Amino acid sequence: MRPACCWSGGGHSAETNARMEDLVMDVPGFLGMDHAQTPGGLAITVGYFRDADALTEWRTNAEHRAAQKRGQAEWYQSYTLHVAKVERSHGFMRA
Repeated sequence: MRPACCWSGGGHSAETNARMEDLVMDVPGFLGMDHAQTPGGLAITVGYFRDADALTEWRTNAEHRAAQKRGQAEWYQSYTLHVAKVERSHGFMRA
């Protein structure tokens, strides 16, 4: 089981977004992320972490916290954060 952290929103700085992507990749236990965005700007990012300790390390990272505060002050009208465990996952890819 992998805790998954999901956040959505929009309007943030591309530079800050790129920096956060680089930063989270250095967290031991970070497994990857998925991102999708509608033409209207609704976005969702799902980050996958090996365990709760890895997620806590990301959640409490000082640079990440500063970016969150800036997002709340400058970029987001609202956002929703979900933390969940992936119980099962499967997919299909045509060869």
